[in-house]
Amino acid sequence: MSAVAMSTTRARVLVVDDELGPRESLRMLLKPAYDIETADNGHVALETLGRFRPDIVIMDIKMPEMDGLELLRRVKQTDGTIEVVMITAYASLETVKHALTHGAFEYLIKPFPRQDLEDVVRRALLRRQADLGARSQVSKLVEEMRHLSGKTRELEEAARREAAEQSLRVTQLSILREISRTIVGQLEPRELAAVITEQLRAALGYDRVTIASEGPLGVEGADPRAAVCAIRDAQGLLGHLVVDNRASGRAIDPYERELLEMLSEYLAIALRNSRLYGEINDTKRSLEKLIDSAGDAIISVRPNDRIDGWNPAAERIFGLSGMQALGLPITDLLPAAEYFDAKRRLEEGAPMHAFETTAAPALAVTLSALHGRLGELEGLIAIVRDITTQREVEQQLQQSEKLTALGHLAGGIAHDFNNLLQAILGYAQLMRQKSQDVEFVDRSLKVVEAAALDGTETVRRIQTFARLRPEEEFVAVDVNKIVQDTIALTRPRWEEKIAHDSLPLELRLDLGTVGPIRGRPARLTELLTNLFLNALDAMPDGGTLTIATRKERDDVTIMVKDTGVGMSEHVRKRVFEPFFSTKGEAGSGLGLSMAYSIARRHDGDLSVESEPGRGATFTLRLPITGERAETGAPLGVPLVRRQARVLVVDDDPKVLSALCEMLKSAGHTVTPAPSGAVGLAAYAPGRFDMVLTNLGMAGMNGWQVAERLRAADRGVRILFITGWGLRQEDKSRLAVLGVRRCLYKPVQPSELDAAIQETLASP
Repeated sequence: MSAVAMSTTRARVLVVDDELGPRESLRMLLKPAYDIETADNGHVALETLGRFRPDIVIMDIKMPEMDGLELLRRVKQTDGTIEVVMITAYASLETVKHALTHGAFEYLIKPFPRQDLEDVVRRALLRRQADLGARSQVSKLVEEMRHLSGKTRELEEAARREAAEQSLRVTQLSILREISRTIVGQLEPRELAAVITEQLRAALGYDRVTIASEGPLGVEGADPRAAVCAIRDAQGLLGHLVVDNRASGRAIDPYERELLEMLSEYLAIALRNSRLYGEINDTKRSLEKLIDSAGDAIISVRPNDRIDGWNPAAERIFGLSGMQALGLPITDLLPAAEYFDAKRRLEEGAPMHAFETTAAPALAVTLSALHGRLGELEGLIAIVRDITTQREVEQQLQQSEKLTALGHLAGGIAHDFNNLLQAILGYAQLMRQKSQDVEFVDRSLKVVEAAALDGTETVRRIQTFARLRPEEEFVAVDVNKIVQDTIALTRPRWEEKIAHDSLPLELRLDLGTVGPIRGRPARLTELLTNLFLNALDAMPDGGTLTIATRKERDDVTIMVKDTGVGMSEHVRKRVFEPFFSTKGEAGSGLGLSMAYSIARRHDGDLSVESEPGRGATFTLRLPITGERAETGAPLGVPLVRRQARVLVVDDDPKVLSALCEMLKSAGHTVTPAPSGAVGLAAYAPGRFDMVLTNLGMAGMNGWQVAERLRAADRGVRILFITGWGLRQEDKSRLAVLGVRRCLYKPVQPSELDAAIQETLASP
């Protein structure tokens, strides 16, 4: 088809796609401007070529039986002038490279706008017109050059020699232009050498044409039958273009030598491009290896939030192969709320955004934006790390930090308990000696009771700090009471420093009138304990600890100030980082990190001001709530008391006796059992209204007793009592067994009876 014919008739386009929707969509889009034929597979397309004689073939890469690359190769074998446009929804760089190197004009990635399709078809037609015209023109120019070369010898003796030489020059330059246009677009060095060799042999009839990296041996520069042209650019020598006609003996015309010299300049551009392409290809392979060997999942996401890339680490973390994952919504793997919030931030200009998931497996996700030339969001890259093990280690270290703090307090706690036991034991023995002195016995009992209550409060604080009582929900909390409880908890450590190390330590309290806040008392006690102990460690030579509370606008401010060694700017900036410690092996680096985390979970903030040698001031700000602070939740005791038949199980004879006596004094009928096995043997459905069992018992513990009771009687009411405390995870276990409440030793008679009445009244 000639260039003239192409410009006066409608161009013909063949659309090949195994899916009806995309095939018909392309046909309708192109039908107004072009003659269209369609084919639903490669075999039908090849049969259509001879009949329809298309100018352009638009084909899908992914097709059954014969894919797009195989069809491209066979179309080019049939007619190399047909321009081919590839379409794909899952193009990799390797697939695109194969398509382009096998003669494809361009490729489009689904979905694409109509303007892109029309632009590609228009450019493909223009190149086809140019190619058809160029091929015809090259043949004519070759014949003309040969004709003019023959006439030159005749014209040398004529007056028109100069005009003939100019004509030959124009022809040679035309050949140079056509050859150069072809080679500059080549990227593979081998294909480049093959193209230039073939075109020079065909156009100018040379015997042998090679591109060599080194100057060839045996080809003399003075031999008229051979030519060697250096191929170089601004960066240096790239090789040599060697033309050898010694086999045929035909001399190379001086004008041809000039043409070859000019051609070598184009070859320099082509060779430099091919080397750059090779470097890019090497970089691509290196990046692919890096991505494949990465320990973190690297996932590329399209603008429509579907997965487009998937490395081996992603397969390991999510348990899906690449074939299973490609095309899935990313929100099938990551929490939708966190993902769309991160995407919104990236669309607003943030370069990246990170978040963590809490469901198993725990994941740390970093999302980065992929922007187009105009700044539009073209996709996302998600880097995902499995931090399940890290979380477990952090939890273990947090528990270790808590135990370390308890270890610091243990000596002082032992001191306090020894004092309490001294008072109890001393007055108990004195009461035995003076049992007839009613006034003395009454006064002694009050001292013993007060000492026992003091011990109970100390145990409560320790269990709360160690979270051996279930964590509370957010309630209204009196900040000053939390401060006083924390001081009481840490006071033994303070006194130990004064007594054993003879340090001049002073505590100053400045508690203002502040409103209640919403929080968890145990967590806030843990926070302040870390701050108090940290301040104590920061004063190795003694000093003053000042604790003040203030109301500032809508916040309660707690200030913990020491006169210790202070911190450098570097330490101050990192002091709240997990695992950062200046205490060496003596510290885990989690105390202040946990304190900061607790503050943030209470919608508050924890900051520090410090300079070396001038101490440190930690400031905790917490929002005020309008609720009344908790002073202890009253038990829901019914107005009408009921007397119950109670089975009491405890392996400690003294505790068992005390519990039975307290219940009997409240009017209940009591059956004691000194072990879980004895209690189960005594139990029969309908015989008891309630079972009160200790948790920590030898042989059969309270959990096992409750499980066997439930197997025998689903309706019996069960009440736990423990001196150990409960962990947070035990709450669900209580619910499964239907245990109404858990009491913590020591328990007072009124508290025990109130728990019995509340449990009896519950449905």
